[in-house]
Amino acid sequence: MGINKIAAAVVAVVIFAAGVGFFVLMRRNAAGGGQADAGATQAVQTAKVIATGEAFEPAKVTLRAGIPARITFVRTVEKSCGTEVRFPALKIERDLPLNVPVVIEFTPDKPGEITFACGMNMLQGTIVVQ
Repeated sequence: MGINKIAAAVVAVVIFAAGVGFFVLMRRNAAGGGQADAGATQAVQTAKVIATGEAFEPAKVTLRAGIPARITFVRTVEKSCGTEVRFPALKIERDLPLNVPVVIEFTPDKPGEITFACGMNMLQGTIVVQ
């Protein structure tokens, strides 16, 4: 009779632990915890844009919506109006020191075009979000 009580107690503990684990997982997923884990393993889109004396090269960068992006800008010419880059729609402005990589990170949220330009709006580029 003692072994039956021990076996019943072990079964009860296992069932209880499984129920608690299930409840915790369901609550975590309902709170968005499962989405955070998926985002942590999601790749980051990268691109490199060079600011020369005449243009941003490439002038067009293609990205996918909903995936974090990291664009690195490098100004390679001393005499250029490309001493800064502005993304008006994203409200991002960054100085571009000579030969220093400047990383801009954002997540494009919907398909369309996002323009960027130098401070004088003479050098221009476009991010095409698909």
